[in-house]
Amino acid sequence: MRVERIDLRTVTVLAYALMLALTARWVFAMDETIAIVIYSGLLLPLFALLRWPNAPVLLMTGFTVMLLGKLIYGATVDPLAGPDEIHYFEQVTTFQTLSDYMPYAMEHIETQWMNISAVPIFGLLYMPFFKWLQLEDPMAIILLNTVLLLLIVNAAYRMNHKWFKYVLPPSTKPELDPEQSQRSFAIIIVFGLMVSPSLMYMSSLFAKDITCVLLGLYGTILMLRKQWIVFVLVMLYATGLRDYAIIYTISFYLLYTQRLRGSLIIMIGAIGLIVLQVGPLAIINAGMLSVFLFISPNPSNLGNWEPKLFLRTLEALFMAVMLAMSVFHCIKFKETRRFYLMAAIVIFTYACVLVLVGYATVTGRSLDYGLGTIGDNMVRKKLPVVPVIYTISAYTLVWCRHSFSMKHLKIPTMSGRKQAIPPNSTGGDYHAGTR
Repeated sequence: MRVERIDLRTVTVLAYALMLALTARWVFAMDETIAIVIYSGLLLPLFALLRWPNAPVLLMTGFTVMLLGKLIYGATVDPLAGPDEIHYFEQVTTFQTLSDYMPYAMEHIETQWMNISAVPIFGLLYMPFFKWLQLEDPMAIILLNTVLLLLIVNAAYRMNHKWFKYVLPPSTKPELDPEQSQRSFAIIIVFGLMVSPSLMYMSSLFAKDITCVLLGLYGTILMLRKQWIVFVLVMLYATGLRDYAIIYTISFYLLYTQRLRGSLIIMIGAIGLIVLQVGPLAIINAGMLSVFLFISPNPSNLGNWEPKLFLRTLEALFMAVMLAMSVFHCIKFKETRRFYLMAAIVIFTYACVLVLVGYATVTGRSLDYGLGTIGDNMVRKKLPVVPVIYTISAYTLVWCRHSFSMKHLKIPTMSGRKQAIPPNSTGGDYHAGTR
């Protein structure tokens, strides 16, 4: 395993994160709302210490929107909104100290590792936070999840900054800014994930979903770095939270390494599994679910535009437009087709997994499984692929700008008239977005 040097920035980030955790104890003793406001302000130095693209105004705008969204959700959303959330929090009230909890968790892992529950496994993350800092309010999970959300955005940026090697359009002004497309691509991803209502909402619940997203991204980065020992440890924990964590993590890895054959093998295997377990109907449902991952909550349902769901439905409408534009640019620019194909395979493979999960849920409740049956909360289940969906959207928006510039960029001719610049003369050949 290759060992990387830990620089001063990394040490500083870890030290400041520890200080944030200790701060949570005394600020929550004051008032819940005041605590969230103070803690949100204290996140700014941590945000500044992480590596980001060079766009300070947009980054601060996105960071501010994220914090405002978190404050709104923190004031309006019950962190114990569902049975899973209640079960997770019960451990905080059941076990008085961390030393009481750890033997229970270890015994569960040793005796039930073949049918392990996510409740004690997730507790290994949040119970130290609650018990060491003597926190007893479920609202405190917002503080932990907000830090994890910030790390999700940063991990997605680092992954795309270093390993995204698909073709990006040429810069419109290569003589002034030859890396315009690469930077725009990275900024859109970061800004989009920061202001994502789905991520802001789910990070306001006492749930494991935000942790699952982060572990999927970290697992992918570890595979890309070939740090296999740490990868195995991360995946063992991630699998304890979600049985299929390894599937979407490997799918992300194949997407960024552009391994089409490996992606097809996994997809075909997923199709075969759902056909054996569910039947041919599962393939149709997987196709429908692949689209629904973009447009959930469904914007065509007027009931989803009520205040509680408005922001998430607005995000789904944006994703529906991006999906349509992705299809258009895939047809128009052959340079984009490899990325769109690989991304589509990832989305469809994940949809196959969710079909199997939904089928188990529906049949476990003695309900009928039919065409269009989902069987689970897709706003929650789609979360692990939200970074990929925003990557697709960023890629599409960058190519949209290129398409627009091709139509409007003009140069004077010898006769004083103007003619359009050919697509291949805007500053060089198409190039991959490598750094």
